[in-house]
Amino acid sequence: MIGGATRVAAVIGWPVEHSLSPALHNAAFAALGIDAVFVALPVAPGELAAAMGGMAALGFLGASLTVPHKQAAVLLCDSLDPAAEAVGAVNCVAFAGDTLVGHNTDAAGFIDALASHLGRDGRGARALLLGAGGAARAVAHGLGAAGAAAVTVVARRPADWCQVRAWSELAGLAADCDLLVDCTSAALGGEPYPAPVPIAKLPAGAAVVSLMYGRPLPLLEAARARGLAAMDGAGMLVHQGARAFTIWTGREAPIAAMRAAF
Repeated sequence: MIGGATRVAAVIGWPVEHSLSPALHNAAFAALGIDAVFVALPVAPGELAAAMGGMAALGFLGASLTVPHKQAAVLLCDSLDPAAEAVGAVNCVAFAGDTLVGHNTDAAGFIDALASHLGRDGRGARALLLGAGGAARAVAHGLGAAGAAAVTVVARRPADWCQVRAWSELAGLAADCDLLVDCTSAALGGEPYPAPVPIAKLPAGAAVVSLMYGRPLPLLEAARARGLAAMDGAGMLVHQGARAFTIWTGREAPIAAMRAAF
């Protein structure tokens, strides 16, 4: 029952109606008997500062941030955790009075998902990332912190946080990687891959990951057809949310309840 003592948390984005975060967090609150509710709030880019200030003033339990707010939130937080500072993006905000503390749980959430779904911890991985946007930067940071042997980024355009290799080099690079991560929006109907992804060139023990979920993913279908381990972005969503839940509540997140809600 929602009452006068119920705390509120939210995911904010533009748009945000599609978000599954409310289902995950409300299931977690229910599983642990926490008097809180999680909602999705559409916030236009120009209103981010006002929205975050309002949530702090209203005593929100916490906030998740999604596109297009993750980079802009960096400048609005009073302090950042090391991951948010390194990645240059905030996807989780904790409120301490009127102080905003920015976190990035995407990086560690990716590594958690690798371990949970593929039995890999990232240590010693030779990773090849497709795309050089914010998602790729978070994945690269997570892999680096986990002890990856190498992280190579292939993208259309240069990036200010890494050396970018050209798509024309992809076939040669694929033969020397054991983890391929698609961080592009190609599966969302955005810009198509500049060149086919050479699944056939990957070593037999390689794994293929897409950060997308909830839609057909031909890249993963091709990987599984070759007998390779494959994972979509659902695990990362659950595990980054679980880390945010712990930041806000100080409680270990009920992963099983969150997975079931997803």
